Amino acid sequence: MNRNVLVLVDDPFWRTKIEQALKSAQASALFVTNPEDLAKAADSDAVQLVIVDLSLRREPFTAIAALKAGAKTRRIPVIGYYEQVRKDIKLKAEASGCDRVLSRPSFSEKLADMVMEFALPGAVRTESDEKELPEE
Repeated sequence: MNRNVLVLVDDPFWRTKIEQALKSAQASALFVTNPEDLAKAADSDAVQLVIVDLSLRREPFTAIAALKAGAKTRRIPVIGYYEQVRKDIKLKAEASGCDRVLSRPSFSEKLADMVMEFALPGAVRTESDEKELPEE
């Protein structure tokens, strides 16, 4: 069964990096760039995980809180990642309802495994022919 991961990101570098990790975890990505679209896009039984770039140009915390308040969407795990120097973002993300909040390096390292854990329990990662992207 194919699983979908909803991703709120507006940075092309991270979009590509996330897309490759999801592909290696045999998951499909649904991308949104506007925080206001998050809860509406997640209102589907097919979404198993939400990933949020917490360093968006437009603040995502209200949208995360709305997602976690929704009757159909509150069960969906939310993983947020942020720039390591912005500890204030981590606190806001936790307060808004993120289930996991990671610095970008940690997120990058653990992404495929977290997708497997939350969206595809029991699945097996595949090796990708695509080259690894350099760290930011």
